[in-house]
Amino acid sequence: MQYSLGIDIGTTTVKCILFKEGPEVAAEAEKEYETLLPEPSWVQQDPDNWWDAVVQCIRIVLAKSWVDAEDIKVISVSSQAPAVLPVDKNGKPLHDALIWMDRRSKEEYEIIKERVGEDKIFELTGNRLDTYFTLTELMWFLRNKPELMEKCCKVLQVNGYINYKLTGTFSIDDTHASLTQIYDIHRCCWSEELLAAVGADRSLMPDVYRCCEPIGNVSKAAAQMTGLSVKTTVLAGAVDATAAGLEAGVYEGGRIAEMTGTSSVVLIGFDRLVTARELSYLKGRGENSTILYGPMNTAGGSLKWFRDALFGGETVRKDSYRRINSEIEKMAKYPSKIIFLPYMAGERAPIWDPDARGTFIGLNLNTNRAEMMRSIMEGTCFALKDNLNQALKIGIPIHDIICCGGCSKSEIWLKIKASVIEKEIKLPEVNLGAPGGLSYINAAYMGEYKSPEEASAACLKIRKTVEPVKEWIEPYREMFDVYEESYRSLKEQFKALVKI
Repeated sequence: MQYSLGIDIGTTTVKCILFKEGPEVAAEAEKEYETLLPEPSWVQQDPDNWWDAVVQCIRIVLAKSWVDAEDIKVISVSSQAPAVLPVDKNGKPLHDALIWMDRRSKEEYEIIKERVGEDKIFELTGNRLDTYFTLTELMWFLRNKPELMEKCCKVLQVNGYINYKLTGTFSIDDTHASLTQIYDIHRCCWSEELLAAVGADRSLMPDVYRCCEPIGNVSKAAAQMTGLSVKTTVLAGAVDATAAGLEAGVYEGGRIAEMTGTSSVVLIGFDRLVTARELSYLKGRGENSTILYGPMNTAGGSLKWFRDALFGGETVRKDSYRRINSEIEKMAKYPSKIIFLPYMAGERAPIWDPDARGTFIGLNLNTNRAEMMRSIMEGTCFALKDNLNQALKIGIPIHDIICCGGCSKSEIWLKIKASVIEKEIKLPEVNLGAPGGLSYINAAYMGEYKSPEEASAACLKIRKTVEPVKEWIEPYREMFDVYEESYRSLKEQFKALVKI
């Protein structure tokens, strides 16, 4: 029997799944790691924590499954994106990685805006200028860490670092390249104009590979650390959203899904190039495909903040979210009438405001903890509706939505979501997220299917449909109007707070 590995490096957790033919899960493991917040709006991670977690997870799935490592034919790695990780010629990190939540490069944003212009950047990259992307943060390194950048050989993405540790090859897949805001999406190459604008040399950028393209085999050093075989091929991999979208059938025809975890992302699939200013462009798995997406910074991240700051944190039993859901169902049975703005790390789509902040509006002396937690769920659902409204504005019909990812395990959250967006929510039978999509890429590479999309079509089955709660629809319509006006009213106050 042939086996493959799908490894996803998320914002908080590495997930590693060993697949047998089918593809079917043979064994899985996951491990959390730390996010560093040295200053407000600075968000970074130690890349060696990713690698240590990957090594541990691979060893766990090998031990659980008793599979001979030589039977693992291929590995694909997906990850959070975008990020900026400068490494030297030996692949050694020169600094912690600045991950997608980081917002330190606001000065660089203004410089690039002046030098290049927002329209030109959108024309070249399919995305509006924002500190979310690699471009501004690469310039931050060049302006603030010049001695470090003199030693820099390559700037890697998250999965690019893991792929280097596995193979010794510097690489970037084309989906990650499309999120750097340095890649010309029309000519399919690095933009010399944008590199020159930030003072970067073309040599800093790794070679671009297709998602399903091999970059090498597992090296002897990696094999010794992980227990893998040097005969195993490593593919270029993909952005987590591209992989998760593939699992959910989002690759053509305007199909829509939401990948919900630490962040939440609305995914809309097309088999052609499509761009929109209020949404983000991400290259799909196919050669000419697109995933338009509305990325929200802190969906599950907002609830995790409440859990850790005000709910006592995680327990040894790992049952904190089950207890949160139960408390809401018992103590906050109806719409909360509290507005929560889920901007705990600024916000991306559709407001694109790095200065926005998390806010509760409407607390009173009778407010209980469960109502505050429900309001967090409601606020993230309002943010989802805000992004779906952007899709409607550009003519994308929304009939229903497939929901996948960690937060889709909460029944109460799903009911709130369906009621806010006034649409059915469908849950897939297989809900592995990005590793599930990677399994389709691997299966196609091993010859089980003609393409990853064929694998997705064969495997996608709907397990359950969640309907809106009729009694909640009208209150949520009214609360959504207040939600939108609340941000507009507080926008300047957020900017003032940042300057204090």
